Amino acid sequence: MSVTITSDTAGFALDTEPMVSTLWHNVTEIVAFKRDLLTTDLICLAFHIDDGTVIETDEQMVGYAKFIDLVASQFELAPDWWSNVAFPAFQTSMATIWSSTA
Repeated sequence: MSVTITSDTAGFALDTEPMVSTLWHNVTEIVAFKRDLLTTDLICLAFHIDDGTVIETDEQMVGYAKFIDLVASQFELAPDWWSNVAFPAFQTSMATIWSSTA
C-alpha cells in the first residue's frame, strides 16, 4: 500500500495510520540518505522535529515530486543534494542537508 504525502507552504502530512504531520517551522534538521534495496536504491529524507520525533519520507511515496520541490524552496537546499546522496550507486551515503543550527 502506497503512502501519500500532502504538502503545502505550511507543512506536510503522511496518510499513514495514524496520520503523521508537521509544520515546516517545527523541522530542526533534514537528513538525506540512501537505502539499498538490492536491485535499486531508495532516496529518503528524515525530518527531525522539535519535539524529538523523526518523520521519514522516501521517493516511492505518492506526491513526492511536489513535496521535494516544496522542501527545496522552504529550506533553500543546495541544488546538488540529491546527486551527493544518490551517487555512487549501491554505496551507503548520508548527509545533513539542512539544520536550524547551521
